[in-house]
Amino acid sequence: MIQFRVEKKSARLHDPRKGFELVEIESEVRYDPLTGESARICHFSLSAPPPTEIADIVAASRGHCPFCPERIATVTPRFPEALLPGGRLARGDALVVPNLFPYDDISAIAVLGREHFVPMDAVPPQLVIDGLAAARDFIGVARRELADGEGFGIVTWNYMPPAGASQVHPHLQVVVTRNPGNALARSLEAAARFGSRTGRAFPAELLAAERARGERWIGERGAIAWLAPFTPTGLLGDLAAVFRERATVLDLSDDDVADFAHSLAEVLAALAARGLWSFNLCLMPAPFGDTSGRHWLTARLLPRFYLNPRLHVSDVAYLHLLLEERFAMLYPEEVAAALRGALPGLAR
Repeated sequence: MIQFRVEKKSARLHDPRKGFELVEIESEVRYDPLTGESARICHFSLSAPPPTEIADIVAASRGHCPFCPERIATVTPRFPEALLPGGRLARGDALVVPNLFPYDDISAIAVLGREHFVPMDAVPPQLVIDGLAAARDFIGVARRELADGEGFGIVTWNYMPPAGASQVHPHLQVVVTRNPGNALARSLEAAARFGSRTGRAFPAELLAAERARGERWIGERGAIAWLAPFTPTGLLGDLAAVFRERATVLDLSDDDVADFAHSLAEVLAALAARGLWSFNLCLMPAPFGDTSGRHWLTARLLPRFYLNPRLHVSDVAYLHLLLEERFAMLYPEEVAAALRGALPGLAR
């Protein structure tokens, strides 16, 4: 049912590193087993990003941070009472407020905790538990604003500037929308085609195939399975967490939220040990009320970094943005192998 298709490439050149000897350098193109979209894995191996001094970034941002406790009540907006009585939603140390620069009709920020900076290798699971539970609660309330309740509840996290974060203080974006974005829309359409063609659910087939092969399988905790996707998205690869038989964030129990938070904290610490310090995270849901089982809620985690910190060279260029081609320097199998032994909280 699942095909892992690869095209091997080989470039011939006279290499100055070897006295201009004629050499062949291999790369490959892989095709996503669901959508068929391609991804390139190139010859240049970058096992860890160049070091970056982040202390100055943290210090420079602290004095005007709108999410720190001394400012948040006076500088962040409030929702209309008709949407959310009191204008804000609190859960533990998380606070959901409107996004002052909204992406959609209902666009919120879930501020995570009181600390201005939380190192990637020391993210407390409770911080994620409070934030994701608050986002889930807000989505449940805001969904009522959609005509006939149809749409999507999407949760994302841009952590630190390389990931596009405009604030260092940890926070989630929460959007309730009818427009899920092109990548999610394509995945949902492809999952529907797969189900119609085979009579089976793609995520169930994928997890069975990846677990049997083992090379990209990382581990699982509760209902959540972690793996390195066959077609990586970023230069240093990415990770996926698939929530078995959960379609949306609203389907997550408190135990699911806790299992994800604890496993995510371990994953982030393992990535930080490799020199990484920034990431994008997106929880990609099915539409509200979808009971088909064709798409399971999936979190995609993408490490981000500066290729050259001195020049602020981004890790995203024309291939990603203009040709919409995924591009990586590490093989997913290498990423999975490096993480398997570093995550004691995940069962194999």
